Amino acid sequence: MSYRFGIFGSFGGKSGIKLVEKILAQIQSKEIEAEIPFILSSRAIDEEGNAGRLHELVTPETDIIIHSARRSRPWLFKKDRARWRELYHREVMTLISGYTFDSILLIGYMFFVSDELCRRYNLLNLHPAPPGGPKGSWQEVVWQLIAENAQQAGAQIHLATPEWDAGPTLSYFTIPIYQDEFAPLWEDMHRKLRKHSFAEIKQAEYTTNPLACKIREAEVKLELPLLLETLRCLANGAFKIDRQGKTARITAFGKERTIGYPLTDLVDLRSNDLRSNDRAAGKEEKTIIGSVKQLVITQAPAEERAGEGNFLFTDNYSIFDWGAMPDQLPEKGNVLALMSAYNFELLERAGIATHYRGLVIEDKIVNYDQARNMLSQHTTERAAQSLGMAITVVSKPPLVWTGTEYDYHRYLAAAGANYLIPLEIVYRFSVPVGASLRMRYDPRELGLNYSGWPNESVALPQPRVELFTKLEGIDRFVDRAEALRISGLGESALARMEEITLAAGKLLAAQAEAQGLTIADGKLEFASCNGRLIVCDLLGTPDENRFHFKGGTEPWNDAPVSKELLRQHYVQHDPLWVEEVKRAKNAWGNRPEERHRALEWQQRCSRAPAPLPSRLRALYAEVYRAVANRYLDRQWFSARSLTELLAAIGGTEPSNKEEESL
Repeated sequence: MSYRFGIFGSFGGKSGIKLVEKILAQIQSKEIEAEIPFILSSRAIDEEGNAGRLHELVTPETDIIIHSARRSRPWLFKKDRARWRELYHREVMTLISGYTFDSILLIGYMFFVSDELCRRYNLLNLHPAPPGGPKGSWQEVVWQLIAENAQQAGAQIHLATPEWDAGPTLSYFTIPIYQDEFAPLWEDMHRKLRKHSFAEIKQAEYTTNPLACKIREAEVKLELPLLLETLRCLANGAFKIDRQGKTARITAFGKERTIGYPLTDLVDLRSNDLRSNDRAAGKEEKTIIGSVKQLVITQAPAEERAGEGNFLFTDNYSIFDWGAMPDQLPEKGNVLALMSAYNFELLERAGIATHYRGLVIEDKIVNYDQARNMLSQHTTERAAQSLGMAITVVSKPPLVWTGTEYDYHRYLAAAGANYLIPLEIVYRFSVPVGASLRMRYDPRELGLNYSGWPNESVALPQPRVELFTKLEGIDRFVDRAEALRISGLGESALARMEEITLAAGKLLAAQAEAQGLTIADGKLEFASCNGRLIVCDLLGTPDENRFHFKGGTEPWNDAPVSKELLRQHYVQHDPLWVEEVKRAKNAWGNRPEERHRALEWQQRCSRAPAPLPSRLRALYAEVYRAVANRYLDRQWFSARSLTELLAAIGGTEPSNKEEESL
């Protein structure tokens, strides 16, 4: 008789469905000789999530059991979680009582199972640590590994027991995490620890720390192979689970195992096979981690076609090209997602093509109006965590330094027909204090009647468009001749890109003006998709644009209400760090033969930015939310008026010190 196992899952996201898909494919190909008599979902088909897709995947031999946890005694769930868990899982046991099976696999099952369920059945659970390793969520596991300067990470399949993450282990793998590509990330972590406490770093970079993300990425690649290999060993009898009342005895290949069986080598082989199959099918996922957002590539771009992916937003912010700063601004990620979505759709209606495919909420791709109907008046924590953006993905090959220059010819040759244009286009309606344009031009060169730049924002007689590099160590201003050389565009295409930039800027400025805001300047990025220009990255947010508040009472009228507030804070309150950043970035000068050294500028800094005072951190975050409410003409977020917030911040007049930003 075949090995028979059921599956429990919540199926709120795509990962659970993908895992079921992989398991069914392995069973169909006879790699795993097993049967699945039932799959139980704790979400109803009409609830958000992907439970409805289960019917598309399974054969008639597998029953789909739906038992909504949300609709089961919600009053008790709030009042007595332990009692609710006990009663809910008694109902589950009744639903599966008529099936014959050897074990139950937990796939993203979002509830602690009851003690009674643990004792009655063999519940297989994947935990992201090897035997004897940390307990808790993957984030807590990874941060504990970092705290311990651990030499290795891993994962295990164990039996769920009433004691959390402590059941007997069937199988596991380990991976080294202190050498090769991990080494520079550990060095960077140790540099940070010389300036900040571990707790401060963990709080500021809980979901974005490069070392933590790299460890997790390495683990995730092998977790699916571990699960499949364990199921195969159970199905062919190599692994056996002998239940003895409340305890279970594990044997692997004829020997009793107290700490599980190491499957590292077999998992590596299976992982290579799975990745080869995914590459052949164009399904291999890749995550690119940026300062304020992550890009998950779900379908890689190819020579003849663009790919697909999702932006996942964080609450990080970055100024002066530093990367993620020490603090996070609550709900900032949601602000970027919602404002960008609105603006992309604004451009699309005007006939301007973009890479935007929709907002992602609970793994559904929806437009801005649909999102408005799906989300509550004030975004919830759940919505903030799940809000993403579906985009078209293009190629971005490495930009190689040859020893004397960046090799744009090699970049363009490797990019194919769908690629990120290595330029950033800045449009300007005015010149606020801090704009880099002030360092390149005298006011009279721009038709302004000033002998020198005043300590206030100055409106330009005509809007202006400027070109900057996008992929070099430090972005630099370029003239049209160099822009043509490095972009792969012809004169007409570059002119069209400038035309689109100005048109987009005017659309955004009109929307802002209608809501009592002005835009001083902003930036756009472009991709070429088979010769067609599309606007990409993010658009029209307080990160990409310098918004000013119009109509407020003095001194708050025309005050900046964007990332410029954060720049000014550090200029005024952490000037030594700002000056050190400026010296480090300018150390290589403008000599082309030394331009590659710009990549190393952070290593020249002995200082790190100081964290924001907690009061100001909360206020700056609230400014982002208030700008979104005003610009989108909807109370998306809980936030006071901009006048109240600027008064609470206690002074927003521009500093006399000019710092390069746009």
